[in-house]
Amino acid sequence: MLTALRLARGFAMDGLRINEVRPPPTLAPRHLPRLDAETLGRAAIARAALQAGVDVVRPSPEKPRIVSSAHGALRHLLLCYPSYAGGDDVYRDVFVDLFRQLPRDVELTVVAHASVVEDLRQAVEAARSQAKTTVVEAPDYLGYTVWAEDPYVVVDDVESDPPRSFLVEPFTFPRAGDSILAELVAEASAIQSIQSPLYFQGGNILIADDLVLIGVDYLYETLETLTRYQPVLGLPDEPGQAREFVIDLFRKTFDPERAFFFVGTRLRAPDVETRPVTIDGEEWTEVIYAGTGLQQPIFHIDMFVSLTGRGESGSYRVLVGSPAEADRILRRPTLPHAMSELFDDVARQMEAQGFEVLRNPLPLTYVDDEAARERFWYFATSNNCLVQIDETEGDHVWLPTYGHGAWSDLAATDDANRQMWEELGFTVHQLADFNVFAQNLGSVHCIKKYLARE
Repeated sequence: MLTALRLARGFAMDGLRINEVRPPPTLAPRHLPRLDAETLGRAAIARAALQAGVDVVRPSPEKPRIVSSAHGALRHLLLCYPSYAGGDDVYRDVFVDLFRQLPRDVELTVVAHASVVEDLRQAVEAARSQAKTTVVEAPDYLGYTVWAEDPYVVVDDVESDPPRSFLVEPFTFPRAGDSILAELVAEASAIQSIQSPLYFQGGNILIADDLVLIGVDYLYETLETLTRYQPVLGLPDEPGQAREFVIDLFRKTFDPERAFFFVGTRLRAPDVETRPVTIDGEEWTEVIYAGTGLQQPIFHIDMFVSLTGRGESGSYRVLVGSPAEADRILRRPTLPHAMSELFDDVARQMEAQGFEVLRNPLPLTYVDDEAARERFWYFATSNNCLVQIDETEGDHVWLPTYGHGAWSDLAATDDANRQMWEELGFTVHQLADFNVFAQNLGSVHCIKKYLARE
């Protein structure tokens, strides 16, 4: 009889199926989004605290410090060398030139497809035989790209003993092959990989001495992403509070001791556009506004902003690219799709934030595809460079160049950018032809990741 009563309470014959015992809050449905790193960390500490004699293990940095984009001597770089970088082509030539021009004491970690490992080994030995280089072999089927800068940021834990470094990944990353790179590097080194609830890409973040610049689009995209998971993350309802919540989350994840500034324009950036054009009497298509953001003239700030250190006034000094200045040097009119007014507004916004802003030439140019009858417009950026600001080893900059072959006119803007950096006290290293990279919306800053500085 007792058994029958118990069965009746668990399975009512009138069709209702009611649990008398409520499931605990920790028994969340498995299909819900994963909790953020902070919540997971608190749960791990709580569990460990209940077990006497068991050490607390923290899977994320206790006191994170993000690795600078400019300050401190270069010590360790990560590069990606996919299969299309092997052989006698322009990609390989650019890498070999970079290997040769980097300081000999800079350690390299290079992710390479298995099919080009031997080619890479020969290239490195020829260019820097005395330098330390680790090759991380990736399977040929993994479709990662050359853009090592984007899928993560590098954060050190300044409280850990021994020291630990982390590749902090965003909540999601659109290039699937690149999203695997952090795990490959973590498996092959002492660097650890963790994921954050933020939306970001490395190229839209620049880290100075005591401040961090982030492209403003990622503030809004993170807000939009987290709003979808508000019950889990505890995002405040009020827009102003939600914005501060996200800014504080960036600060806690990357570096709580640095000031954070968001870079962009108050103007709406145009969407990519294709339109008909007549070239040599033939009907072609031209692509303009490729790579714009929402409130950024280019989707990553490292394409048009460079860090140069503190000026005499004590304010932080940046270069902001100017298509109009490039056109003045090249003695040509400024085209509407150069978006000069957007770059000018970015410069004004940064001055209003307290930065010392200098304008450097940022030429708009194009590449033609005869087979497709398409003309593609792009920025030949010198802002996308490697910077070292260091009292002991000196101030150096490695600048991409574009004044080659059909783009020989750009030698004038290459030279103007070189002179600007020299006047700021930097030793300038001019690199090989980066046109092919810029035509794919990146340059030398995009093909590396700073893993460590002095």
